[in-house]
Amino acid sequence: MKGATNPQSFDRIVREVFAPIYPVIAEQIVTKTAIKSGKCLDAGCGTGALGRAIARITNLDITFFDRSDEMLELANKYANDEKIGSRSIFLQGDIHAIPLKDESMDVVISRGSSPFWEDWHKAYSEIFRILKPGGMAYIGGGFGNAELREGITKIMSENNPNWRNSFKDRIKPKRDAMPMILASLNPTAYEIVNDDSGFWTIITK
Repeated sequence: MKGATNPQSFDRIVREVFAPIYPVIAEQIVTKTAIKSGKCLDAGCGTGALGRAIARITNLDITFFDRSDEMLELANKYANDEKIGSRSIFLQGDIHAIPLKDESMDVVISRGSSPFWEDWHKAYSEIFRILKPGGMAYIGGGFGNAELREGITKIMSENNPNWRNSFKDRIKPKRDAMPMILASLNPTAYEIVNDDSGFWTIITK
């Protein structure tokens, strides 16, 4: 997303343009995983929009995880504003070396962060490591549905007509490698979704 390296710009775009997608994606995640209690990691959370949307419709305790302290400060502020601070933890670190114990999370979610992960095999291995047996990960990107995608694309393209092109080029080799990466983890099950909801990897440990 344009502005991702600038927390204030990123925050503004999330609030003013992307906000409608998070409740939709949260509902899709909860429907697919059927996990409504326990511990959830929002990996590469940014300002925590997806994790907060999940918290609003479940009893999950959310760990907001990002490499940027400034993003986590914003996530903390919004979590407190939305009265979910008591169910929230804010953790700074690298997705390639997640500072959590093995088998400590019931579900791991992430939207829009994975394109910026340098080593997908290492990152997904770490996500798999911290999942409890039977736990699930729902990782990827998208807009929830075609209507939201078209509306947001229109708004974003008015400022930068090529805003998605470099993104697509960057992630194509990684997406092509996903089946091999996932198979190497030896999960109980996995699914790669590529439809109007976006491109998502769903893993069951």
